[in-house]
Amino acid sequence: MAVTIKDIAKEANVSIATVSRYINQNGYVGIESALKVKEAIKKLGYKTKNTVNTTSKLNLIEVDFPKINNPFYSELFEYLAFYLQDKGYDSILHLDHYQSQDINYYLERFKRKEIAGLITSSPIKIPKKGLKIKFPIVSFDRKISPQIPTVQSNNYDAGMQIAQSVLKQKKNRIIIAGAKEDYYPISDRIKGMIRVFNTFNAKFDLRSLSASDSIIAKKIAILQFLKNKNYDAICCTDDITALLAKECADYLKKDTLITGFDGTHLIQNLFPNLISARQHTKEIAELMSDLLLRQINDPSASLESVYTLPVSLINQN
Repeated sequence: MAVTIKDIAKEANVSIATVSRYINQNGYVGIESALKVKEAIKKLGYKTKNTVNTTSKLNLIEVDFPKINNPFYSELFEYLAFYLQDKGYDSILHLDHYQSQDINYYLERFKRKEIAGLITSSPIKIPKKGLKIKFPIVSFDRKISPQIPTVQSNNYDAGMQIAQSVLKQKKNRIIIAGAKEDYYPISDRIKGMIRVFNTFNAKFDLRSLSASDSIIAKKIAILQFLKNKNYDAICCTDDITALLAKECADYLKKDTLITGFDGTHLIQNLFPNLISARQHTKEIAELMSDLLLRQINDPSASLESVYTLPVSLINQN
């Protein structure tokens, strides 16, 4: 006896309407239900000439970030998931802890229709021999390949604005504190700060923290910076480091100006007076999603290699 969609619905424990939407790719189906239907189809061997069978793709976008402990990434993913869902796509978050993945891994998953596209802020290995990337992918703040559109904030300009704000408050003993990953190679936000400090002959030291270190380890390192020299400003390359620097400065009873970077709503609530460069996560998410969907809907679409969005300096007064 032929397997029917009623049998599929019973096996997957979903409604017949859900099975119908999945098979015909007509209407929204949640990722959990879609996976159940897909497994039921495979298990029961359902086939039809008139509709898509087990090779039906899931409208699933994978989002790869290095870590999620930085509230910037969690805020960005929230906007991505909301925007993509409005367009009929589900999102799944993967954290790779700065471990690079081979491009062929994603190519194979795309060919098997496990994912419809990829948004990433993580490193990807691409063979040097002119591989033509034939699946939808957008990168954030990391230039992987000229073929892959990159969305970034104007970090260089933001770094300059941060440094100018510090000098306006007549601070002249400055630490630039950031993750080691920001120094090798040196990030645009640090380059922007250095340019301004060098232009005005301001004295500054560079200090690095490991992104993989625990909060305690980072605080110990910052305490050592502040104990060994009397700094009057700490320019941090992210807001989490700025929060830790404030806690350490308060502990040592030092009146130290602290600046951050990213300007997420969470950090603004926790540290309302923090001078920071606000990356506009909503606009970033919408642009990345639109670029990805354009590739999905039109694989031959011509896109720019880099899209740069402005930042806003907050609490500069």
